[in-house]
Amino acid sequence: MKKVIFILCLGLFSLITYSQTDVVEFLKGGKADANKLFQAYLEPYAFALGDGLNNGWYNSAKTHKLFGFDLTVSLSAIQVPEESKTFDISKLGLTNMYVKSGGNIAPTVAGEATARPLLGIRDLPVEFNSPNGTGEDVVPVPVIQVGFGLLPHTDVIGRYVPEMKYDNSGDEMKLGFWGAGVKHNFMEWMPLLKELPFDASLFGSYSEVNAQSALSFTSDDYGSDPNINVTFTNADDQLLKVKTKTTKFGLIVSKKIAILTLFGAIGQSTSNSNVDLIGKYPVVVANQSGGWEITDEDALVDPIALSFETSNISLEAGLRIKIAIFSVFGSVNKSEYTSYNLGLSLGMR
Repeated sequence: MKKVIFILCLGLFSLITYSQTDVVEFLKGGKADANKLFQAYLEPYAFALGDGLNNGWYNSAKTHKLFGFDLTVSLSAIQVPEESKTFDISKLGLTNMYVKSGGNIAPTVAGEATARPLLGIRDLPVEFNSPNGTGEDVVPVPVIQVGFGLLPHTDVIGRYVPEMKYDNSGDEMKLGFWGAGVKHNFMEWMPLLKELPFDASLFGSYSEVNAQSALSFTSDDYGSDPNINVTFTNADDQLLKVKTKTTKFGLIVSKKIAILTLFGAIGQSTSNSNVDLIGKYPVVVANQSGGWEITDEDALVDPIALSFETSNISLEAGLRIKIAIFSVFGSVNKSEYTSYNLGLSLGMR
């Protein structure tokens, strides 16, 4: 089971580590500009991760009998819309950086790996291309969870993956996540509603992902320009940290017809992703003699601190086919983005 969980979680690793070396080149233009560029570049995957973690919690409004359970594996595919695949650099209000060539439109992390703008730094001999996109506009988010009927007409659902480590070309990555949800069939307490030919439940959930990846951004990333005096001591404390928290509350309605169950839901879906770049990073500065240098004193310390927040009405429709103790289900969800969820469940009512 641990190997299965690890393979599924590799999809989450890709969300936070793609092009990490290229992206930290934004730091060459200073802290303020780097935060603006980081925000625009990473936004689609931050939003997609939040939507994905809020998917797959249920496939019916009906709850388990006391001590009933299910084990569910699901995969959400979140579609990044066309307008989120690029961003306009000229609209970010940059102060130290400017576009030297290639136009103002740059790919986000979900965009195509095409021609990219060449960025320059004012009054410094530094230039670099904005990072490539992944070319992947459908973002996978896998989930494994267990649900139990621990209270009357109430399911308690848990998701948990202990911290795992992964070696990415010498840079260690860590990831772990957990979540908890509750589904309550309130109709069972009301005599008149209980006789209606469908089920309805109230639902609430909370999820949290913590991940980090070591980085290696050194003075060598500026090339070997003899006009730049380098006295910077390369740091070994560079980390990219990502923490995502999500909540979802709403109403689920379902109707069972033989082996087929149709379900739908409406609710409020929120997510907050914090992205922090920790450690010491080299930058080129002008010195008093009119030249340029990279020093420990001018290094950027903990330069990036971003927050990506969403809050949307969530609409979902899906169906489930159940044969004996096995169920296959699929659904479509509209929140920040549109996502598609497919899952397999093993359980006993």
